[in-house]
Amino acid sequence: MERTVLHVNIVNFFVSVACVLEPRLSGYPLAVRAAGSKRTLMDISSKALDAGVCRGMMVEAAKRLCPDLVVIDPAPAEYEKAGALLMKLAAQRSPQTEAAGPGHCFIDLTGTRRLLGPSVDVADSLKKVIKEQCGFDATVGLATNRLVSKIATRVIKPKGLCTVIQGCEEEFMGPLPINLLPGVERRILEQLLQFNLRLIRDLNRIPVTMLQRVLGPAAGEISRNARGIDDTPVRLLEEPAPFVVESITLGEQTNDEQLIASALFGLVSKAGAKIRALGLATGRIRLRIMYADGACESRMARLPVPVRGDLTLFDQASALLHKAYTRRVRLTDMFLECNDLTFPYGQVDLFLDTEREENLMSALDSIRSSFGENAIRFWGRDGGGARCEDKRA
Repeated sequence: MERTVLHVNIVNFFVSVACVLEPRLSGYPLAVRAAGSKRTLMDISSKALDAGVCRGMMVEAAKRLCPDLVVIDPAPAEYEKAGALLMKLAAQRSPQTEAAGPGHCFIDLTGTRRLLGPSVDVADSLKKVIKEQCGFDATVGLATNRLVSKIATRVIKPKGLCTVIQGCEEEFMGPLPINLLPGVERRILEQLLQFNLRLIRDLNRIPVTMLQRVLGPAAGEISRNARGIDDTPVRLLEEPAPFVVESITLGEQTNDEQLIASALFGLVSKAGAKIRALGLATGRIRLRIMYADGACESRMARLPVPVRGDLTLFDQASALLHKAYTRRVRLTDMFLECNDLTFPYGQVDLFLDTEREENLMSALDSIRSSFGENAIRFWGRDGGGARCEDKRA
């Protein structure tokens, strides 16, 4: 049976919600602050993007680029309501409906033709229903797998319907720029550009073994993606979302800040490696600590954008540790849970994931893949950078 996957993409979801709540805002370049931050931008409109504003930019810098920029506070309750309505409408088409980030979802329409009719008609009708009931202009992509349907929505955004016929995936993707492949790190893009590889079809002309010499372990996945190959299933609606949990028992009960930070960095590095291996990013983290007297404390944070780099994760986890660790009692255990794992939105244009971090994470993943998980272990940070020790040296 021919597999059919529908991807729904509400472009600039947080801005779209704001414009539905306050229609007059749609005439201005608009930006939404990150939750818990007055200085960082979580989402921007297309007009703001045209003016040079980027997600993750500081408000002051954005205002200098675009003096007319309207910056508003986030509305988490409204985002949740809009997201829930979007998922309800999508789930009416198939029980295999999976949320893939704010304003994104995948719907597996395989085997629904006799019940619902041709998949193109289903996609078009869903697009119209979303407009009527949510007020959003949806971008819809239809293909044989998640990857190609996701790229289809990126080609035609901010709105429209794009269908990729079975067997034409490689032909469809060939003329597109490489940065449309979801989750390709900036470092890898720069490496490919150095070899004058700019289009997806350029990758398809190079053997995987040759790509591995340049890109390392990431070459295999990138090569498969460039050919439109993706067998990742769409999760059932009631199926629990994936998550990553790591824990550590401190060898000696301690309240030494450097030792605790070192242990936390170890937790983050293990969790980050697992998240990247899944090809996902985390949108929510929870840190729980246990004191020597048996008491526990936990703190949770929703991230402005999904991340998967160890340094950014460590900064977020450190902030949670600072909030949770309020007693002068020694610690015995720490637990780190990463939830809301989601399909990467695409090439990240945020300041949160710096080139330095991407280079470091790729190098560490490569070393651990070749020599084992404990080949390199973090022992803390000093002056904004990471100190690591090669245990095999």
